[in-house]
Amino acid sequence: MTTESEQLAVEAFDQLPFTAAEFEARLEACRREMRERGIDYLVLNSPENIYYLSGFITRGYYVFQSIVVTHNSEPFLFVRRFEQENVKRLSRYKTNVVWHDTDNPAELLARTLVEHGALGKTIGVDADAMFFTVNDYKALEAALLGTNLVNGSSVLDKCRAIKSPQEIAYIRRAAEIRNVGFEAAREAARPGRTENDVAAAYHHAAISAGSEYMAGPPYVVSGPRTALPHATWAGRRIEKGDVIFIEASGNCKRYSASMMRTWSMGKPRDSVQRAADASIAALDAAIDAIQPGVTSGEVDAACRGTVARAGLAHAFVHRTGYSVGVGICPTWSEGSVIDLKEKDQRVLQSGMVFHLVPVLFPEPDFCVGFSATVVVTETGADILSNFSRDLEC
Repeated sequence: MTTESEQLAVEAFDQLPFTAAEFEARLEACRREMRERGIDYLVLNSPENIYYLSGFITRGYYVFQSIVVTHNSEPFLFVRRFEQENVKRLSRYKTNVVWHDTDNPAELLARTLVEHGALGKTIGVDADAMFFTVNDYKALEAALLGTNLVNGSSVLDKCRAIKSPQEIAYIRRAAEIRNVGFEAAREAARPGRTENDVAAAYHHAAISAGSEYMAGPPYVVSGPRTALPHATWAGRRIEKGDVIFIEASGNCKRYSASMMRTWSMGKPRDSVQRAADASIAALDAAIDAIQPGVTSGEVDAACRGTVARAGLAHAFVHRTGYSVGVGICPTWSEGSVIDLKEKDQRVLQSGMVFHLVPVLFPEPDFCVGFSATVVVTETGADILSNFSRDLEC
């Protein structure tokens, strides 16, 4: 039998990450966008969108789940029966419809929508969601003949792009945690040790400092392996003279803050130093360019132009940056919400948060990158928990 003190502990641990007022504001913004697009029912499947609207979170998001938003009734969750306790304890909205492992969830969702009067109406679906499969879409389409299915994946983008003070506080805390991990990783990065040692040091320190499970694994590579984009630790032994590249994030209440650094085991060779200088200068140029009212493309041009003037334009094959916020595996990026790239005319606003990533691949055997997570303020860009940019370790 649960004692009163145990129940109070459970309630404190399961406290929703945002106030009722903030959740209500998000719902109203969602409904406003639905009205503008002529969407009667919105079915969102991505764990990020579900979490953003309801606070509901589970590591079981790899199976079918949805939140259904209408204009006149409380949103309801459509989840696997196994997840009902998570709805009860972790969601703003308690109304839910469950599917069992013997069901076809997409077909059951279609029947549920019909019961809620959706037949013949316009339904927005999360067509860009990673865990909403082609077969799921086809099953919905077949079961909802006469209904207009449209892509509603971007309905929340404008709302999610501009962070509330509480969201920024979580991202700031994630950045502080991340820095603890980077300090440990830098200490572990020594000749004779392995990439695994560096990754383990990062994990242990960041998690001990309070990080929830990261939205992606740390990228830890050394020597010629640094030229492999998105590579993780592979047991390679670090040697004197090596370059080590690490990119990693911390996570607080599912909000991420990311960073990349490059370290040289001893005096770096001239080509590495040149690339590091260019990456750092490009990062500073992007930070200096950020302010409300400038376009994504203008920030990219400031960053990319700095690299070009250093004679390394060929080495910059990446966008300048991307939004970060809700971070759920496999990525901490909210690039689908807004990113910073060439000739992009979208306008920056105060409250947006970006990971700026001028990573360079100048030669076939190494890469160099220095990055920062920044929040757009009324006067420019605020770096969230800056960290040493020293190349030589």
